[in-house]
Amino acid sequence: MTTIHKGRNTMNRTRPFLFLGLALAAVQAFSQGQPKLQLDVSERKVNMTADERSGKSPVSYAPGDTIEYVILAKNAGTAVMVRPEVVDPVPEGVRYVIDSARGENCRIVFSVNKGMAYAVWPVMVSATNANGVRIERPARNEEVTHIKWILRDNLPPGGQKPLSFRAVVE
Repeated sequence: MTTIHKGRNTMNRTRPFLFLGLALAAVQAFSQGQPKLQLDVSERKVNMTADERSGKSPVSYAPGDTIEYVILAKNAGTAVMVRPEVVDPVPEGVRYVIDSARGENCRIVFSVNKGMAYAVWPVMVSATNANGVRIERPARNEEVTHIKWILRDNLPPGGQKPLSFRAVVE
């Protein structure tokens, strides 16, 4: 029969196991790898002409044309990416199409100040009305500078998530 006594030696007996446990946890964490976010961005003209669709003429862009941007967020690393966030600036020369941002199981937020702050749509901005009074008003689509997708799920190694939005050529 073994008897365990409480006293000074109890801590000394458990301390080597504690250090061994911490060392094993550190080695395990290091060997699990790192997540790595890779973004592949493509664009597609939504309102192509028949000749553009058939390949008879090259795709060209003119004011009023709609472009769909698709961002494929991939975890190219070897560890799970915990609730990643993807930010994409709205390209110069186009304006965001309201309610066009998509991403399954994502919270989508918008910036009107070059990515300094984000809010859900409609983003409220401070402005001065015709009487010189400061007011809060909904942002206009041409004021959107950045879109952020906050994924609600983890992204496993090799996992990917398509995100998209549309914009109109100015």
